[in-house]
Amino acid sequence: MIVTLLAAAPKGPLDTWSPTLLALFALLLPLIALLIILAFTIDSRRLSAAISVIFTLAAVVCALLVVAIEIAHPLHLERNATFLQLFTGQGGTASEFLLQWGVLADPLAAVMLIAVTLTSLLVQIYALAFIRREDGPVRFFSVLLFATFAMTGVTLSTSYFEMLLFFGLVTLSTYLMIAYWWQRAEAAAAASRAFIISAAGDLALLGGVAYVFFRFSELNFQTLATQYTGGKVSANGLFIMSVLVFLGAAAKSAQFPLHAWLPGSAQAPAPAAALLHSAGAALCGVYLLARAYALFHASPRALALLAIAGGLTAVLGVLWALFQENLKRAIAYTTMSELGLMVLALGISAYGAGIFEVFAHAWPKALLFLAAGVVIRELRTERLAEMGGLWRRMPLTGWVMLIAVAAGAGIPPFSTFWSKDAILSKALALGSPIAIILITAVTFLGAMALVRVFRLAFTGETARRRRFEPERIRDAGGRIAIAMVILAIPCTVAGIRGIRGRTDPIAFVTFPGVTLSNSHFVAAGIIAAAAVLGAGIAWAVYARRPRPVVALEPVRRAMAEGLFVERAYHFGAAGLLMPASRAAGWIEQRVDATVDLVADSVAFAGQPRRWLPDVRPRQLLVGLLAGLVALATVSIMLAGRLIGKV
Repeated sequence: MIVTLLAAAPKGPLDTWSPTLLALFALLLPLIALLIILAFTIDSRRLSAAISVIFTLAAVVCALLVVAIEIAHPLHLERNATFLQLFTGQGGTASEFLLQWGVLADPLAAVMLIAVTLTSLLVQIYALAFIRREDGPVRFFSVLLFATFAMTGVTLSTSYFEMLLFFGLVTLSTYLMIAYWWQRAEAAAAASRAFIISAAGDLALLGGVAYVFFRFSELNFQTLATQYTGGKVSANGLFIMSVLVFLGAAAKSAQFPLHAWLPGSAQAPAPAAALLHSAGAALCGVYLLARAYALFHASPRALALLAIAGGLTAVLGVLWALFQENLKRAIAYTTMSELGLMVLALGISAYGAGIFEVFAHAWPKALLFLAAGVVIRELRTERLAEMGGLWRRMPLTGWVMLIAVAAGAGIPPFSTFWSKDAILSKALALGSPIAIILITAVTFLGAMALVRVFRLAFTGETARRRRFEPERIRDAGGRIAIAMVILAIPCTVAGIRGIRGRTDPIAFVTFPGVTLSNSHFVAAGIIAAAAVLGAGIAWAVYARRPRPVVALEPVRRAMAEGLFVERAYHFGAAGLLMPASRAAGWIEQRVDATVDLVADSVAFAGQPRRWLPDVRPRQLLVGLLAGLVALATVSIMLAGRLIGKV
C-alpha cells in the first residue's frame, strides 16, 4: 500500500533531474572557464579571477545537486560515449577495440565531487587577495582551474582508460602548481621530483590497465567488478593487477617510499598547497583504490598490501612531522600520515570509514595550509624557530588554525574524530591488535604533531630577527578571512553523525559485501582519549621551546630529513640516470655515425670517383665488419628456417 502511494506521488526535482548530466556540467565548467580566460581575458587580472570564481561556484552548485540526488536515490548511473573504435578484422571478442569515456554518479563520486569543487572555490576566494601582489595571477587561476578539471575528471571516471587519462592531467597540474614560483631553485626541484614520481606511477598504472584489458577485454569499473571472481584470472594474476594499480595510486597518495614529492609540494603557494593536500592530487590515489576496490577485495593478498603500506606510511609520516622545523613541511607530513590511515582503512575492509576519512580530512587540511600561508606572509619565514607569540597579534588566524588543529587531530566533536572512530570500530570488530595499536598510535602522535605546530607558532614570545618588526604583523582580513571562516564550519560539523540512515556519512557510501563500520563507545572512547592525551602532552612539552640534546642530534636530524629518503632519490638519480643519459648519448653518437657510414657507402657505390678520395680507411674497415656481421646474422636466420621446414 505504501509503495503504491509513493509511486503515485508527484515527482520532485530530485526524482527527475539527471545526476550524470549535472556531473558532466561540474566537470566541464572549470574547463570552459579556463578556455574563456586563455582566449579572451588573459590580459585582465580581475575579470579572469571573476570568471574563475563564478564558474567554479556553478560547479559547486552542480555538485551539491548531485549529492542531494544520490542521498535521495543512492544509485550507480553512467553516461558514456565512444572515444575510439577500431575493427581489428578478427573473429569473436577480438573483432572490435572500443574505448569509451563518460561520467558517473554514485555515492562515492558525489562525496569526492563536493570536496573537490567546494575546496577549489574557497581556495580561489582566498587567492583573490593572497596572489594579487604576486607575478602571474592569471596564470595561477588558470592552473587552479586546470587542476580542478583534472581532479573532477578523476572523480567522475567510468573506466580505467579515462582514469589513466585524467591521472596524467593531475600529474601535469601538480607540476604546474608546485612550480608556480619557478624562479626558486627549491620550487623547481620539488616540482620536477613530483612530476617524475607521479609519471612513474602513471606508467605502472598503464601496465596494470593493459594487463586488465588483456585478461578481461574490458576497462569499465562497474562491469569489471563482477568479473574478478569469475575464474578468468588466477589468484597470482589478480595480485599482479592489484600491485600495478596500487603503484599508480601510491605515487599519487604519497605512500612510503613514493612519498618524497609530498613534503616538497609545500613549495607551492599556500592556496595551491591547500588544494593539493585536501582534495587534490594527494587524494586522487586513495580515490583510485576506492574506485577499483573490487579488484583488491577479490585478492586477500592485495588487501594485506594496502594495510601494510598504509600502516607504515601513517606511522612514518606522523613521526617525521614531530621533528620538522618548517611549518608547511610539518603540515605536509601530517597529510602523509592521514593518507596512510585512509589506505590502512581500505586494507582492513573499512571501506565506508576510509571514504569518510577522505571527506572529513579535506577541510582541516585546507584550512591549515591557508592559515599557514597568512602566518608565513606576515612573518616572512617558514621556520617554526622564528615564530611565536602570534595569538595576541593574529586572533582570527589563531582561532581558525586552532579549529583546524582540533579537527585534524581527532578531538571530539570535530570532523576527523568521527572518521577515526569508524576506522577503529572496524579494527575492533576484526579483532586485529596490530591495526588497533596502529590507529591509536597514529591518532596520539598526530595530535601531538599538530598541537606542536600551533604551540610553536602562536604561543610564547615572537622570535626577534634583524630587519623584522613584530609590531607590523597584521591579522587576516577581507576575502582571506572569509575563506578561512567558511572552511572552519565543515571542520566543526562535517563528521557529526547525528542523523542515521541514508544521510549517515558512512551508510551513504558502501561497497557490496563489506559491512559498515558502525561506531561504538569503546572505539569513540579510545580515539577521544588518544587525541586529547596527545594534544595535552604536546601543549605541556612545547610550552617552552625544548633545548636540543647533543647526543640525540643525529636522530633528530635523520627524522627531520625523513630518514634521508629524498636524498636517496637524489643520489639514485645522479648515480643511475646520469650514467644512463651518458650511455644513451654515446649510443646515439655511434648509431648516428653508423647511419652516416651507410649513406657514404651507398654514395660511394654510385659515384666512386667523387667519393673515393674522401673515404677514410677506418670507416671502410668498420663498414666491412658491419656488413659481415649483418650477412652472418641473415644467413643463420635463413638456415634456421630451412632446417625447421625439413
